[in-house]
Amino acid sequence: MGRGRKGSGVEPLKSCIRVRIYRQGERRTVTLDLKPTVANIRATERLMARVRQEIELGIFDFAATFPDAETRDQDAVSITGFATFARRWLNSMVLEKSTYSDYRGAIENLWIPKFGEAPLDAIKPSQIREVNIARLATVCPKTVNHNLIPLRGIFNAALDDELIERSPMANVRNLKFQKARPDPFDREEMETIIGFMADRYPEQVANFYEFAFGTGMRPSEEIAMAWGDIDWKRQSVRIRRARVRHVIKSTKTNRERDIDLTDRMIAVLKRQKAHSFMRGLDTPVFLNPASGTPWPDVQDQRKLYFHPALKRLGLRSRDAYQTRHTYATLALMSGVNPAYISRQLGHTTTAMLFSTYSRWIDGGDDGREARKMNAAFSRPESEFAHISPTAERRSISQRAGAAIDFNGLEQVSTAPAQLSLVTPTGIEPVFSP
Repeated sequence: MGRGRKGSGVEPLKSCIRVRIYRQGERRTVTLDLKPTVANIRATERLMARVRQEIELGIFDFAATFPDAETRDQDAVSITGFATFARRWLNSMVLEKSTYSDYRGAIENLWIPKFGEAPLDAIKPSQIREVNIARLATVCPKTVNHNLIPLRGIFNAALDDELIERSPMANVRNLKFQKARPDPFDREEMETIIGFMADRYPEQVANFYEFAFGTGMRPSEEIAMAWGDIDWKRQSVRIRRARVRHVIKSTKTNRERDIDLTDRMIAVLKRQKAHSFMRGLDTPVFLNPASGTPWPDVQDQRKLYFHPALKRLGLRSRDAYQTRHTYATLALMSGVNPAYISRQLGHTTTAMLFSTYSRWIDGGDDGREARKMNAAFSRPESEFAHISPTAERRSISQRAGAAIDFNGLEQVSTAPAQLSLVTPTGIEPVFSP
């Protein structure tokens, strides 16, 4: 038995072929008295291609195309309107609260105002692209792409329910955008920020950000960290959860991990004990100093403390997530093993670390590799001071064992170069006071 191509509207059955026709918000199913051979399936696909073209042109005549369909034709089924189906799809999804809120915002504020209760099969890719282009006047391409995620889900569900023959999202591509590079603080800036907060803000605030710089934890993980997660004997903390928009959820990678703590970070936790430890092991380590309650989200402390501190210090405005990038870059530039740093950060592979922080990995050699290259390609001025450039090149080539042809073109020497390899130490990062 053959098989109809996806999106062709042709469905081979055991002893016949069934076609689906979508027109003017209705779906009609017609069973053709044809054996499902490869030839019959291909012929039916050509027929349906013509049907779709006639529907687009507004000249399709159902009775003329399927004159005998009345005895085998199922009742026409009205296709659900976009708004009704979109809300039904959203309510059927199991999502994190933050994701549900984002999807609902895109559906209710963007897509339903645009399409309303239009039949699902009447929505065209060009209409979606028009919305994307208009949105670029007010939001970045990354936001436009995020708004397309629930729309794809809606039309994929409609395909699964056989409400539409093809998805208008099939040829709608995400917009390209330039990914922001990490913008970490250097060591001096980090210490300046911590010192400023210790002098001007409540101790809990300074403790929070010093711990953020020294562990590389995601801010959402840090506000959810409880005293019961601390292993004082092994000097580590187990990252089990995150808090986003008032709700406790799993970590970004849906995996637990252990983070080693330096002596400086243990000292931070000992100072923080006075503020929240006696409330119990399930209590978050860091609390809002104004209310004594857990931070509901990562935005409040940024607005109240972090951004004002940068402004007062005259430092370039950056998101507080850069504390995580600062941890990674300072560790790399100190020569710490990249695999160890990757585990600390919670990356599933080291590929993420290398792709994100490659420039700091290169900078972690303190210029050693650059000095090697400089020595390899420097001119020996003393030996060739009185020799013409052409003669000098010829002499160098001959000394290296290379042959020179009569056109003056040098051939690369086959003698192997002697390289000295330096074995990584794997030393853990230490943030001294």
